[in-house]
Amino acid sequence: MNKYFAGSALCVISLFYSHNSYAQVSAVEFGKNRVQYQKFNWRYYQTENFNTYFSQDGLELGKYVAQVAEKELPQLEEFIEYGLQRRANLVVYNNFDEMQQSNIGLGIDWQNTGGVTKLVNNKLVVSFDANKNNMRRQIRQGIAQVLVQNMLFGDDLGEMAANQTLLDLPKWLTDGYIAYAAESWNPDLDDQLKSALLSGRYNNFYQFAFEKPLLAGHSFWYYFGNKYGTNRTTYLLYLSRIYRNLNSASQRIAKKKFKEILQDFMSEQSQQYYADIRGRRIVPKGQLSVTEEIGKKDFIRFNANPQPRSFTYAVVEFNQGKYSVVLNENFTNRKVLLKYGVRSREDEVNPNYPILAWDGKGTRLAVVYSEEGKLKLFVYDAVTRVRTTRQELPMFDHVQDVKYMLDANTLLFSAVKGGQTDIFVYKIERQTVEQVTDDVYDNLDPSFVAFPNKTGIIFSSNRPSAYAASTDTSMPSEHFNIFLVDNWNQSEFKQISQLTNVRFGNARFPSQYNTSHFTFVSDENGINNRYAGFFTTEAAGLDTLVFIGDEILRNPSEKDVDSLLKEWQKPDIDSIGFFAVTNDSSYVFPLTNYQSGLLETRTAGDNNLVSEVCPCVGPRSNSCFSNL
Repeated sequence: MNKYFAGSALCVISLFYSHNSYAQVSAVEFGKNRVQYQKFNWRYYQTENFNTYFSQDGLELGKYVAQVAEKELPQLEEFIEYGLQRRANLVVYNNFDEMQQSNIGLGIDWQNTGGVTKLVNNKLVVSFDANKNNMRRQIRQGIAQVLVQNMLFGDDLGEMAANQTLLDLPKWLTDGYIAYAAESWNPDLDDQLKSALLSGRYNNFYQFAFEKPLLAGHSFWYYFGNKYGTNRTTYLLYLSRIYRNLNSASQRIAKKKFKEILQDFMSEQSQQYYADIRGRRIVPKGQLSVTEEIGKKDFIRFNANPQPRSFTYAVVEFNQGKYSVVLNENFTNRKVLLKYGVRSREDEVNPNYPILAWDGKGTRLAVVYSEEGKLKLFVYDAVTRVRTTRQELPMFDHVQDVKYMLDANTLLFSAVKGGQTDIFVYKIERQTVEQVTDDVYDNLDPSFVAFPNKTGIIFSSNRPSAYAASTDTSMPSEHFNIFLVDNWNQSEFKQISQLTNVRFGNARFPSQYNTSHFTFVSDENGINNRYAGFFTTEAAGLDTLVFIGDEILRNPSEKDVDSLLKEWQKPDIDSIGFFAVTNDSSYVFPLTNYQSGLLETRTAGDNNLVSEVCPCVGPRSNSCFSNL
């Protein structure tokens, strides 16, 4: 069995350290064999090369997927050196849970969260997890899969069956090439490869490929492209198809047998990683260390209780399709707060739920989860040991993150509504929602912060800049950065300040560090490490709002005002408004230098604590550590 060893760490932070398209109503029926908790009303956009199907509340996602698919197709065709022969179908689900209700490909091993995009009978199936960059990767994988399969095996069923019989390439090789064409090598993949090779569990490449076929395939093509040239990767696949023999193809390009190339990969990559970890810290240090070995049971979303000298933590356990929210108290008491799901042999963890959050004092634990197609919330009182709240959250299509804000009655959500990922403030008792952001970009990981002379909500976003235009055709940046929004301003003109400018990798999971610093996680140096930022602010005067008809101008010139007055045929403006603005800035610096990147991190209450979950690295590693 493939055992992936991981663990958890909780540490005290005390250091200073466009294409034209049109929608059509479609009566598409995708089957009735899975349990479905809602009726899907499918429509689609038809563009030059794709039919993009979307269901209710998925209009904006359908537009985005159609736009991205047409934009990415030419680059993939050029890389793979093969063109799309006929229009492909893209099926877009609003979230992972809706996709789980799908019966496209029922009985086929197509739903694998860690695999490439699902391809069933010329239908590419993608789902939205609140991050459009992840959806873009799924789209690229699906297109690459269609192109590669058509290139290798042909476009019609007869030709495909004949070629598959004659051309017997390993699945890890073809799936790996698809992943390589669709997704650039990144710190997350590099961390997975490092953990696998340094575990000492694989004597040769074939053992590695048997247990982790997609990672092995992707990393092989990345290694081959770096060593022999990126243009030689497609040529190797082409020669393998022509010669119907991998050895002949590798001899032609690398002057080596294919087995020798695999041996070089295992040797050279392992040596590179051993050299890299020598100068890095093994695991985080803190008050508490928790070790979990992952075998049949997986452990996700570690959340430490923020009370001083507390050894209590909550964690989600996943075992063959069933989820359990478990409260571990001082290493002696284990209490299951929630258990749901259906036992299944499919090793497919829901990447989104359950989500856990302690309040600032460590007395209440909020749990958001999805059951039978509905989003649900309950609050567990750790003092009285009872559930005090049970609610449904029908106002959201999907929740990306939840945290307490200021008091035990207020929750801060990053959630999807109408295909947009925005930030919301939720009052538990009144069950009311206040929307903080409203734009097409993905606003993730929100956390309330209070600095001298400035309070607000700090969050991670893929917006190109603080005030990037938000339109149907606006595209997100490839990188996430940290931003601060003024949540007390109730108007639509909330000030947003950019606090980081990461040019490589992403900046995620921001939170308060101390009175003048914030902390976040970034993979800019190739590994997910913790960073801190020193925050400063100063008054910058007032911004002017000019109201004319139904339109509002912000700090307009006389020319802009005159032009709008003529358009509305008005002799003078309707009214003028003002609001205070500040100049916010930060100085960012690294705090850690781990051997392996952080898998998870959570803010733990009001005591400047965070939890950090890391995998173990090293020969025969069989555990990981959690410090607090």
